[in-house]
Amino acid sequence: MPNRTYAFGAFVVGLACVVGLAGPADAQSRDETIVYGIQSDIQTYDPHDHILREGIIIGYHIFDNLLVRDMATGKVGPHVATSWKLVDPLTWEFKLRTDVVFHNGEKLTARTVKFNFDRLLNPENKLPQRANHAAIKSVEVVDDSTVRFKTEKPYPIMLERLTQLQLIPEAYFKDKGKEYIAEHPIGTGPYKFVSWKKKQEHQWVRNDSYWGPKPAFKSARVRIIPEPAVQIAELLSGGVDLIKAVAPDQISVINGSGVARTTSSSILRTAFIQLDSLGKGGKNPFQDKRVREAVNHAVNIDGIIKHVLSGEADRTATAVNPMAFGYDPSIKPREYNPEKAKKLLAEAGYPNGFEVRLRHGLSVVEPGESQTTEAIAADLAKVGIRVKLDLLGEVGPYVTQVKEGKAGPMFAWSWGYYSVFDADAILWDIFHCGEVWAYYCNTELDKLIEEGRATIDPAKRKEIYSKAQKILHDDAAHLWKWGLHGIWGVSNRMEYKAPFDEIDRLFVATPRKR
Repeated sequence: MPNRTYAFGAFVVGLACVVGLAGPADAQSRDETIVYGIQSDIQTYDPHDHILREGIIIGYHIFDNLLVRDMATGKVGPHVATSWKLVDPLTWEFKLRTDVVFHNGEKLTARTVKFNFDRLLNPENKLPQRANHAAIKSVEVVDDSTVRFKTEKPYPIMLERLTQLQLIPEAYFKDKGKEYIAEHPIGTGPYKFVSWKKKQEHQWVRNDSYWGPKPAFKSARVRIIPEPAVQIAELLSGGVDLIKAVAPDQISVINGSGVARTTSSSILRTAFIQLDSLGKGGKNPFQDKRVREAVNHAVNIDGIIKHVLSGEADRTATAVNPMAFGYDPSIKPREYNPEKAKKLLAEAGYPNGFEVRLRHGLSVVEPGESQTTEAIAADLAKVGIRVKLDLLGEVGPYVTQVKEGKAGPMFAWSWGYYSVFDADAILWDIFHCGEVWAYYCNTELDKLIEEGRATIDPAKRKEIYSKAQKILHDDAAHLWKWGLHGIWGVSNRMEYKAPFDEIDRLFVATPRKR
């Protein structure tokens, strides 16, 4: 690993010199501009028509949510909605700010909120975000600044979910249509949209009429830079100010540069290898519990965390993240035991192992994913499971294949809960029978997931989620890996702290005092 880091570092330094030859933009303009580099572009600016993390991040700058998470306390707090109350177990009432105006001058009211949710929840519109809010039955306007939500059943994560529904203007949408707003967004957020060159860059300008704190930088650019090496080179040459998902073995390269540094944090994203026990892609060995157990015993997860990730991860026994409500630390991961793995494979009818495809390519959200997947494949080979690595590096097509049931029989996956700090957000979406993301189904688990969503009693919900995690562990539903750490590269020209919810907020960055 040290030799690889040295060689890569030398390459980056050389590349940084070449990149730097292009020269910065006009000095004053560059001083007033923050530049963010990401690996993959969004597919649309329509905040209801995607589920990708990059889209949520970009949307946070152009649009507003009803509620937001306080990054100091971790708790959900007011934003466009100033207060709320539970009228009865199925009715939530929210009071709205009266000074929120869209970039085109359209006023945001309770009617706007109703329009957004009516559009989202209409199944005919086939909007991907609908699944995240399907518990909402209807939305009612009480007056211009008061809105009520009716739910089918008690909905304990209502407030968490409302941090992830970005609001668009009704009149603008009805005038321009879906296709137009997908490329020409109008929001109420801290930045206004200027331009989008697909797979190249986005440009925004500060919204000086914003109702909240104004961004320190007058303009922002988001550059699409697929190659991690080029991202780091651009950071070191001054071409970008912020990059995310830095591979752990590149921390020393950035920190030793003198012009940038890294900042990291445990984040609400759990990584695991999904095993297609449902046979979505056809019959496969992982439909046998003994094979799934063998896989969990065969891989030295602790060793990979230590030696490949440089300690930048938290071991998990299931898919529930240590930061989520309901996480049970008493459930321990299976031990690394290759001999036991071989025995289980033999009992399952695979004394000589088998060959299988492992799809991966999520380095945009999982730092070091390629290296860790290679290490997993090497460990599996030692017990006879001969892995054919299949890299698909574009997040959009990757997610589409998973959604369509075509990613199996095993594939790298991680889930960020859409910033919902509750076990429900991953248990329902990934493990509830029939959900599009589910490659595992267990009716006993389903009952627990449904019980957890149907009560607002925290103690009861914790007990339910503990039982759910025990099922996932005992049944070896997937190959359990770790809770991720996010690693960011930050230019020394600005102050920025790693966000534990993965959502970069360029509008909180400030110039660094010199």
